[in-house]
Amino acid sequence: MNQQPQSPSAMTGWILLLMLLLALISALTHIIPGYIAGIPAWAAVALLIRQQKRNQLIQSVILLSIGVIGLTFGLLNGADNSYLFKAIEANQLVVAMLIGVSFLRIIAANNIRCNEQLPTGRKAILNTLFGSHLIAAVINMSSVMIVGDRLSARQSLTPLQGLTLLRAFSICAIWSPFFASMGVILISAPGAQLGTLMLFGLPTALIGLLLSSWQISRHPDILDTQGYPMHFKALWMPLMLAILVIIAHWRWPTLPVMTLVTLIAILFVIIYLPFKQGMNSFRLLKHHVHEGLPKLSSEVTLFLAAAVMAAGVAALLESLQIRLAPEHFTAPEACLTLLALVGLALIGMHPVTTAVLAGSILMPSVSDPNLLGITLLLSWSIGVGVSPFSGVQLSLQSRYGLPALTLMKFNRYYSPTMLAVGFAVIWFYASIGNIS
Repeated sequence: MNQQPQSPSAMTGWILLLMLLLALISALTHIIPGYIAGIPAWAAVALLIRQQKRNQLIQSVILLSIGVIGLTFGLLNGADNSYLFKAIEANQLVVAMLIGVSFLRIIAANNIRCNEQLPTGRKAILNTLFGSHLIAAVINMSSVMIVGDRLSARQSLTPLQGLTLLRAFSICAIWSPFFASMGVILISAPGAQLGTLMLFGLPTALIGLLLSSWQISRHPDILDTQGYPMHFKALWMPLMLAILVIIAHWRWPTLPVMTLVTLIAILFVIIYLPFKQGMNSFRLLKHHVHEGLPKLSSEVTLFLAAAVMAAGVAALLESLQIRLAPEHFTAPEACLTLLALVGLALIGMHPVTTAVLAGSILMPSVSDPNLLGITLLLSWSIGVGVSPFSGVQLSLQSRYGLPALTLMKFNRYYSPTMLAVGFAVIWFYASIGNIS
């Protein structure tokens, strides 16, 4: 047992910690480019490649292979070299957030050890859906890990619990100003107004939550499934983080929300832990670096592979010089764009890539940037919720062992229904004209 800190796993923990520090420096100061922060992540994965689960390793190899083929073809046929650096960057903002938020487990462990009985049944699960949605609207994907770790403390996360967390998170992308989606879309659709996007996003999100509530309530295991205890003792940490993120986002609105969440999580642990644990804090932090961070290797590998695939597909599309811009961007074109972007999400394209790509292609034809913004937000939310390659689904697969096919089965009715809702929202907005 005492030899463990000297193992390759312990070394991997320190490498991932280095990656976290470099990612924060890159995001906060721009002194170093983002791809520099991605290099340690690749090194960590290389060290622990033999410890990967076989099914997850196969999935990662497939994603990597597709990405490498796309990058090779694209770069040889004139695609920008930036796609190669994007692949090396390896979703480093998301990976850094995963690493930073993982330190919250040290604090959350005290709540997990308590003898409190988790609530069970329909009301408990629906409370988990709406409560987790509100938390995720501010602190993003870290909410999935905080709630998921609590639910899986004594037994494996069930598919129904995973579905609840997936919907609670993905629906946030339609409206939350703190979500990465809103920041990217406001850049990709210049001129779009935050107030208008939220005005149409909030009712759409409510429809998605009600639809999810109906589906979850009808699940045969609902009465025996445990939910997250939605009371102050259990919620104080995510609520405190949410308040801190709101304050930080108001103070530094240009910083990526994921960077704020990462930084606040780390500072929160560093400040709070000595207050509660005293001199034992350093031992707990060191133990987490040696034992906790290496356990993220499966998640990190999947994120890296997904980043390479996204970069490869984007490079391939650019090299083929596909021009899809219509003469005018109205409701029919917006609906076709929504359908196309959700389709791209299903084959692994990251929503950041598709949003930026769609914005660059369509903006010359756009007379109302709010229409484009609403379309991109809808595609982000629906795509993240249904794609087995999205960040949240990769986390649910690797961190909690939920099969991708099971999550896809849950979405077989939700996906077309939300697409129909999205089409209706687009046509409704287009029918009433531009709202200032």
